[in-house]
Amino acid sequence: MDKVDVRFPQPAKAPITNLPKNALERATALVSLMGRMTSLLQRETAAVKARRPASELAQFIKEKQPMALVYEDVSRALRVDREGMRNLPDDLKAALKEAAGALYAATAENAETLQMNSAAQKIIVDTMVSVVTKAQKAPTTAYAAHMGGGRGYSPPPHGTRASAALNTRL
Repeated sequence: MDKVDVRFPQPAKAPITNLPKNALERATALVSLMGRMTSLLQRETAAVKARRPASELAQFIKEKQPMALVYEDVSRALRVDREGMRNLPDDLKAALKEAAGALYAATAENAETLQMNSAAQKIIVDTMVSVVTKAQKAPTTAYAAHMGGGRGYSPPPHGTRASAALNTRL
């Protein structure tokens, strides 16, 4: 049973009312939806590879979420209706299988691209943290051999040691 916080009651979610009513409608809608989701994932993958701005990538997320929710509802309703699934035309079953394969491939490529992008950003952040840490540990004064023949004093570098900061909005 799900835990419910009674201190802050949430309004009940309204069920989606315009879902397809029978297996044939669900399967047809699902094929179309999977095609659109495949296209969206391919566009997002290309945008990530092309290093498009974050605002553009955020738009893909806004489009993906409602599609994923509808996909989940429609596919669950179709899977539950075993009799309706058996009675679907063979060409529609083949279209479902083909669309599912294309969606799976696009999802796998998208996930791999996002993971590689995430790993690259982690390397950049780790490098920046290392550089900042080294800069903060640098001595504030140094004796230079070029001053006064042997040992000499050189003033500390300009600015505070903590002036190097990490931009967290990578």
